[in-house]
Amino acid sequence: MNYEEAISYIEKVSCSGIMPGLVRIQALLEKTGHPEMDCNVIHVAGTNGKGSVCTYIASILMQAGYKVGRYVSPTLFDYRERIQVNGEWISRKDTAYWMSRVREVDERMQSEGIEGASAFEQETVMAFLYFKAMACDFVVLETGMGGRLDATNVVPKPVLSVVTSIGMDHMHFLGNTIEAIAVEKGGIIKEKRPVVIGAGRQKAVDTLIRISLERQSEYAVVGAEDVHMTYADLFGGQQFDFGSYKELQTRMVGRCQPWNAAIAVKAVEMLGKMTATDCPVQLDVLPKDVLSEQVVRKGIASAYWQGRFEVMEKNPSLIIDGAHNPDGVQSLVDSMKAYLSDKLVILVMGVFADKDYRQMLEMVSDCSDTLIAFKPDNPRGLAAEQLKEAAEPFFKRTLAAKSQAEALAIARKIGEGNHAIVCFGSLSTMAGWYQLTGRKSLDEEYRQNY
Repeated sequence: MNYEEAISYIEKVSCSGIMPGLVRIQALLEKTGHPEMDCNVIHVAGTNGKGSVCTYIASILMQAGYKVGRYVSPTLFDYRERIQVNGEWISRKDTAYWMSRVREVDERMQSEGIEGASAFEQETVMAFLYFKAMACDFVVLETGMGGRLDATNVVPKPVLSVVTSIGMDHMHFLGNTIEAIAVEKGGIIKEKRPVVIGAGRQKAVDTLIRISLERQSEYAVVGAEDVHMTYADLFGGQQFDFGSYKELQTRMVGRCQPWNAAIAVKAVEMLGKMTATDCPVQLDVLPKDVLSEQVVRKGIASAYWQGRFEVMEKNPSLIIDGAHNPDGVQSLVDSMKAYLSDKLVILVMGVFADKDYRQMLEMVSDCSDTLIAFKPDNPRGLAAEQLKEAAEPFFKRTLAAKSQAEALAIARKIGEGNHAIVCFGSLSTMAGWYQLTGRKSLDEEYRQNY
């Protein structure tokens, strides 16, 4: 297969939808030589914040001189974004090569009467094969959904597990209570393997501590109250204290980011306790010998994760955020109150129909009296008129745009003067804001092709 054929193939397989369970991917891994066994995996789950935490961890480890693989879900710009080594996306050539190999094995599996693997399962196997071939020192592995039955949960001995903020999302798969969802997320905690807990809600934290104790896993809890802000500027980033670290700096400005960074700092502190026997793959230099305070500081300061309360334009302020569930929206509200209290805010929203959009609308109405609705370019997208109708009880002015581009044009037209435009909702819309503002992704091959 060439790259276009590989993408066409995986899109076809994706039509089967979400298929929780580990039987298919375990069979596929067995037939590809168990590449997951040849990776030092840091496994990260959570409802919100896991992408940012993964970014901070990877950035710190790269500052320490390690080669770091990263598995990202979902992506913002391009299919290749999901598999990265030291921040570089997998190439089109390598995508085609490794997907061809996985496809061949999956088809052979099906010929033997074994159910074919889902798209996410095949992508996960492809990622492990690529990370092994690239001889990564560490792999920062982000779950797709949940944890216990997620395709990424096939690593028997991760060097570390991390569970970030837990909220109510994907309830039809994960359960209707915080405790039930925490049990699913806590499925990544493995016997006698350390874990960092940044779950937020006390019931979630208590559940994860119980699981850790049952599995004899050393654990550390990082709460938002453990982080102390010392400086914040919409255009200059944030400064905060955490434990013995004073005046750590991050250029990511969302109010949740210092907490996410602190979770990552605690994670690398736990890695600093590792011995050679803790690593499935031998390291030339153990973390305890290179993870200095200076390395941690540089890693936090240089970390960058697109589409998370990101300032795209300064005058008027244009901000995009991938908040697509109530917990994510609460973080967005906190950020707007912190940074935009002196401005009139115009909200632009596009969301999937299966999200709790009514609750999200009520939450953001504290920050604005105007909302412009549009339908994301996705089969799951909620119609603009339907979102507008749901928004009317909460806003003085609601409008329905025919497209994402028109939504931004309307916001700009009515947003003259001391206004700020905040675009939020489905992560699938983030790349659209980049295109509409003339911004580009960080990947060179993507910029050349688009």
